[in-house]
Amino acid sequence: MKNLKKKLEEEGFIVVKKLISKKRIKRIYSQIESLLDTILKENSIKYNKKWSIDKKYLHLKKKNNKLKSKFYDLLKNLESVNSAIFCDRTISMMNKLMIKKDILVYGQRIRLDHKKDNHHLPLHQELNNISKDFLNMWVPMVKVNKKTGSLCVIPRSHKYGHVKYKQSNLEAVKHKIGIVKNILENKEKNYKDKILKKIFDKKTIHFPNLNIGDAIIFKTFTFHGSTPYIGKGIRWTLLSTFHNASKIPYIQKNKIKNLRIPYNINYNKL
Repeated sequence: MKNLKKKLEEEGFIVVKKLISKKRIKRIYSQIESLLDTILKENSIKYNKKWSIDKKYLHLKKKNNKLKSKFYDLLKNLESVNSAIFCDRTISMMNKLMIKKDILVYGQRIRLDHKKDNHHLPLHQELNNISKDFLNMWVPMVKVNKKTGSLCVIPRSHKYGHVKYKQSNLEAVKHKIGIVKNILENKEKNYKDKILKKIFDKKTIHFPNLNIGDAIIFKTFTFHGSTPYIGKGIRWTLLSTFHNASKIPYIQKNKIKNLRIPYNINYNKL
């Protein structure tokens, strides 16, 4: 554990193999499928119950996009999702990494990506959360790597602290720079910010090879992003963040009025 914590502090991220058990992943899939079946049945949408979860989801998306969005909204409330996040193994790991027995958990959810969506996130720091120094957990429910399209990180980038540049005041999906695919293909250059010019380079970007249930855990200011998923089916991912109460400005006098820290605040001065 000491080695993991040391690596987290030095590199800004670690990979924990088999953090979430196959049994828990299987239960999450089972409840996802049950929810899909319920939505399809209750709304009289014809489908074959023997279809795979991926096919059922894509069918729902095609037939009724609004219902698809409602399904997506409900995923974070599945008992199996919360059980995986709050299980002894996960919480014990976070307690040791943060050297805290009492931590706050926020934003637990399921994310999904597929070929027809072509979604990606530019390189960014994890802002607009409830604390200024926390841990992010990203757990794929399918095997992922650079070839399939996955999460990537820039090791040691957290050591620059909060890097403020023109687009850092926006949510990541609206960023026009830091597009991982473009950086890998040498199509993105000439950054005005000196730090970005140094770290936004294909030589600095690292794609961990992750099996089902493996977790990549990274710090607030570790630059990370993703490439579109081009693997088979859907990339289902379990995510959550873990916080130290003493790092939450919302409970500190005269800090901020809302629970989530705005993008335009200088985190280095909080």
